[in-house]
Amino acid sequence: MRLSELFRSAREAKGLKQAEIASACGVSRPAIARFEKGTLRLNDEILIKIAPLLDINPEFLNGHTNNPFKNQNNELIKYVVDKYHIHTDFLLASIVAEAKLYSFYSLSPPLTILERIRHLNLVDNPIYALVIKDDSDNAFLFRCKSNKDFMSWDDKFMDFTKNFTWMADKKGLFAKWLISKDLYEKIRGWNEIKKEDFDFLFSEKDQNLRHQDLILNETEKEFILLAREKRIDLKELSKKLPPPKK
Repeated sequence: MRLSELFRSAREAKGLKQAEIASACGVSRPAIARFEKGTLRLNDEILIKIAPLLDINPEFLNGHTNNPFKNQNNELIKYVVDKYHIHTDFLLASIVAEAKLYSFYSLSPPLTILERIRHLNLVDNPIYALVIKDDSDNAFLFRCKSNKDFMSWDDKFMDFTKNFTWMADKKGLFAKWLISKDLYEKIRGWNEIKKEDFDFLFSEKDQNLRHQDLILNETEKEFILLAREKRIDLKELSKKLPPPKK
């Protein structure tokens, strides 16, 4: 992972300008610009000053952890994405690639028929935002740059992420949630939304489930559906199977 790309992507996703970063860290704006292009190396002291502004983990810079992200106050990490490049977003890809275990929630607002027509789409539950919690207890919220835009009007993005997770042999919990109008407006407003607003997702029950849940391939899904249809007692069946190899 190139540090210059990580810092640039996080700065843009935070909606911060190069001049704001430069002023906060006591360097020139051209120095920040050259660093983000990969033509200038900033010293570790400067990078460690910049990192908390972007929710980048200073311990990652020191090589003490593989997870690039951390909010110093354990608050919600909020990033915006370009609606045209969600499938290739660098930060989203980094979270999926680095975390061994995570919970992934797509959030849909309660839209009326008239509101869907206004967006020129009649899909029942379009994805407005994503909430992700990783195995380092980071909680992320992703939304499009414009609060009027939706991230996806179909399930292609979630299917892509599930398949990637399964192929990478990672564990994860994927869920769709129809959120309240109040929470939708909070996410639209952005500044006031907090980690506590998603406690209903991060309940103890969900935490226990996510440690057990695996992303299933199509054959496994078909087996589960067949077992339900035939009313097969999976507990009894499991007693007849050989123990798993260690």
